[in-house]
Amino acid sequence: MNSTISHHTATKVDDDRRTKEIAAEIEQRLRQADRLVLPLDETLELLAQLTQFELGRFLLHNRGLNGYWTSYIFRNEPTGPTTPLEHWLLNNSLLCQARERYHRFKEEIAARITEGATLASVPCGVMDDLLQQDYEGVTGFRLVGIDLDEESIGYARKNAAERGLAEHTAFHVRDAWNLGVEGEFDLIVSNGLNMYESDPQRLTDLYRSFHQALRPGGRLLLSFLTPPPPPPWEAPEQAAAWQKYQIAEADLRRELSIMGDIIQATYLNFSSEEEVRGQLAAAGLSVADIRYSPQGVLPIVTAVK
Repeated sequence: MNSTISHHTATKVDDDRRTKEIAAEIEQRLRQADRLVLPLDETLELLAQLTQFELGRFLLHNRGLNGYWTSYIFRNEPTGPTTPLEHWLLNNSLLCQARERYHRFKEEIAARITEGATLASVPCGVMDDLLQQDYEGVTGFRLVGIDLDEESIGYARKNAAERGLAEHTAFHVRDAWNLGVEGEFDLIVSNGLNMYESDPQRLTDLYRSFHQALRPGGRLLLSFLTPPPPPPWEAPEQAAAWQKYQIAEADLRRELSIMGDIIQATYLNFSSEEEVRGQLAAAGLSVADIRYSPQGVLPIVTAVK
């Protein structure tokens, strides 16, 4: 089974021997690099700071996020004191734009909550997208969470119980490419999975799996990342394009240093709107709407079976 999963450790990563080994390996690579976004001493200081908090350690080990840490970022409600770098990640990095898109997802989902509807989240993570909705006055609805990560499913079950929605939910540990579902869902929400997959055929196959799982007339809510402009210090003539992302140049340099030079994040697959439209059409889905943020970035697609 050819699966896409963004991590290979449990959610909680200790500051243990393996963390120190990974940091040492990254430091050696950075010292040998021909080019870095920030000076070497600043880059190494950021590396050291990443080892000092759980989110940073998870990123160092996994080069991406799981359901728990995605929820942690989107909720932005730390349960304890944060380090300066964690505070920056939660409040000044491009993760803030992903949080804004998540809230737009929730607004789109809210409009699809109707009596008798079956809503699915793939991959569900802790399933905040469906569980943090208002279901007052609606009784005959079903919520289905599907994820390849059993730990995320465990967090989602707990989340459903805490929200008083356990009786309306079902969870499955499955590969999104092989859902094993035929015409069951009125809505599928998929926020982020395609960012970890760069093969156009694999992406079309993913959307075909969603198509198969939807009922006729069912809808898919999908995010994708459009190619960003080059950094403003490399292409000053395109500096205005970065204003859409609402990030200062100093923060962008830090962002690219952490996610690029240090972590080498694996979730940076970019697709144009034209490419996404073509892949969805090849999967049998019709694009009904593509909505960007008020600044014109981070689109959400609504596609219909």
